Amino acid sequence: MRPRVCVPIVDSLRRRITDRARELRELPIQMVEWRVDYYAGYEAEVRSIVKELKEILEDKELIVTLRTEYEGGEKNGSRFDYFGMIEGVLQDGAADYVDVEIERDEKWLSKISHPYRESHTGIIGSFHDFDKTPEKDSILGILEKSKELGCRMGKIACMPHCEEDVDTVLMATKQMRENHPEYPIITMSMGALGSRSRLYGGLYGSEVSFGCEQEQSAPGQMDVHEMLRVFDKIYAGKKHIILIGFMGVGKTCISKELSSQTQKPEIDTDAWIEKNEGRSIREIFEEDGEEYFRRVETNLIDELGEQPPSIVSCGGGMALREINVRKLQALGEVVLLTAKPDTIYERVKDDTGRPLLQGNKNVAFIEKLMSERQPYYERAATKCVATDQRPVEDIAKEILEKCNQI
Repeated sequence: MRPRVCVPIVDSLRRRITDRARELRELPIQMVEWRVDYYAGYEAEVRSIVKELKEILEDKELIVTLRTEYEGGEKNGSRFDYFGMIEGVLQDGAADYVDVEIERDEKWLSKISHPYRESHTGIIGSFHDFDKTPEKDSILGILEKSKELGCRMGKIACMPHCEEDVDTVLMATKQMRENHPEYPIITMSMGALGSRSRLYGGLYGSEVSFGCEQEQSAPGQMDVHEMLRVFDKIYAGKKHIILIGFMGVGKTCISKELSSQTQKPEIDTDAWIEKNEGRSIREIFEEDGEEYFRRVETNLIDELGEQPPSIVSCGGGMALREINVRKLQALGEVVLLTAKPDTIYERVKDDTGRPLLQGNKNVAFIEKLMSERQPYYERAATKCVATDQRPVEDIAKEILEKCNQI
């Protein structure tokens, strides 16, 4: 799911705020957030500015947000009447959303949300942690609380200290989406470390991603133009047939046959990496290690979104990373090719270009490695086709039938 893109207005003067809205109206984005805590004018003007902004932005959605310094906003924001401003924006019904910190006053939030449940302006129930990333269950609890309090959308943003923290946010997003598919949520990891949550959060269920064109309104916001370029790649739609599976299942020869039958170009991800790196897969493993190679694989998937509908043959480990799976499923039908361990052995026993089999080229090791990877393959696949002792033409035909391309 391609997220809506939101860009903040963080100017201090009314004239510049409205001029900025006119500039943002011309961008291919869906939402604009006015950060009231940056505004240097009178509080009495806030509601009329909201109405003017909505008129300027036309079909773009408008979020009105007031952050106090304690909540990560500007010091200037603390001079406004927080509750009065929010109630006024809700009463006017000009904005599409008003952002409210759910921990500020849950009793008040629950009380105020019910009279406006059916109004045009919805409440985004937000939670920010600028110090750390809560545990997955805590994140789920916060998002579920926003739903229970009557907020139209839940939002959480937290600071990561390692890649695992970013994964925690993404996996919590995925589970919340599975538990409450009808309830829209916005999730993100902040800072430079959390950038992939802003780019790929939509693959897990986050409905909005915040970017900036000039000044950031939160740590780690990305340039909106760069964000849109990545979105155009990764959210390009299901246009490829993507082959995954253990080494030796026949991805290369089946890819060639599918290309021949469909007249679609063929892309071998290992060959693509070798060309871009200027060295063989074995050399990459020997010189930089497997972890480096896996990162290269992950980055390569984005480029598939720019390619015409193709037959994509993936390396044996491509489906081992969760982010890879999410990206591949967004780009096409992911077809798992299977074969028995002894079939694999017969196909690869004379191949010297298999780094993972160095010193372990035997059926027992292949069976062990296959059993470790099988759950990952099955999780990634949208289709499954066996290849043991079958003509490649029949395998290709079955794949095309399952992908509704015959």
